[in-house]
Amino acid sequence: MKGISCNSNLLSDLPVEQAIDVLGEHGYAAIDICLEIAPPFVPIPAPHLSPQDGSAKREQVRKRAEEAGIAIAALNAHTNLCARDPAERAANARFLEGSIRMAADLGAPIVVTAGGGKNAYGYEQWFFDWAVEVLRQVLPTAERLGIALAIEAGSPAGSLIYNLETMQKLLDTSGLEGLRALFDCAHYHIRGDSPVTVFNALRDQVVHMHAKDAAGDPENIVFPPLGQGEVDFDGLLGAMAGAGYGGYIAMEYEAFAWGYSRDYRKVLTESKSFLDPLVAKHWG
Repeated sequence: MKGISCNSNLLSDLPVEQAIDVLGEHGYAAIDICLEIAPPFVPIPAPHLSPQDGSAKREQVRKRAEEAGIAIAALNAHTNLCARDPAERAANARFLEGSIRMAADLGAPIVVTAGGGKNAYGYEQWFFDWAVEVLRQVLPTAERLGIALAIEAGSPAGSLIYNLETMQKLLDTSGLEGLRALFDCAHYHIRGDSPVTVFNALRDQVVHMHAKDAAGDPENIVFPPLGQGEVDFDGLLGAMAGAGYGGYIAMEYEAFAWGYSRDYRKVLTESKSFLDPLVAKHWG
């Protein structure tokens, strides 16, 4: 296991260069840089970077991370791959491809996105086919640049990829052999899948993990701080270590959407204190 990373959405009030420094001060090994424009929660964290950022900005961020000893583990570039409107879908495809090119410039090996949400009337297969079309369009760029494009399941109602069955359907689709999986245990838990079962089923395609706790169901989702939800992290991380998982574990904190603390220093300290003993126990 490479170490503990952190989704930068928690640090959205800081410039990305300062966010990198803060993570180093708190003992994190890496950062997942947020590019996401419209995540499904309020308050909406501002993205730290955009595919529109030029070469000077990219080099500045890459150099800052290198100087701080912080790896750029991934870029989070969620967008709606299955949007009903073709113009919106095309714009989202350009955003995703631009994010892949940015990852290559930053030295980030992974770009994380999701299938998106069914945002208008229509058959589910239509939305699935639209997402596949976009992925087939951008995957060649990712493969040429050596970037792993990883899909994350989402638990909210209307998500296109939301459980093990739909994730396997996507990964098994012709033309998407190079697609990989981002494993976020919280979303699978909300949808009633055992996180251990999901990881074991997908482990050959999992390249990154989000550590996020969860409680509730798709109509009553809660993502509380680590250790305050229903996910059995001891059992899960034990299973992952036993299977030889060697990537980063990225702490992802979205609990502020339910009124939990937004004090990033408190969150960073408490989250790492929760994960460190488990990582030491299972990875040694």
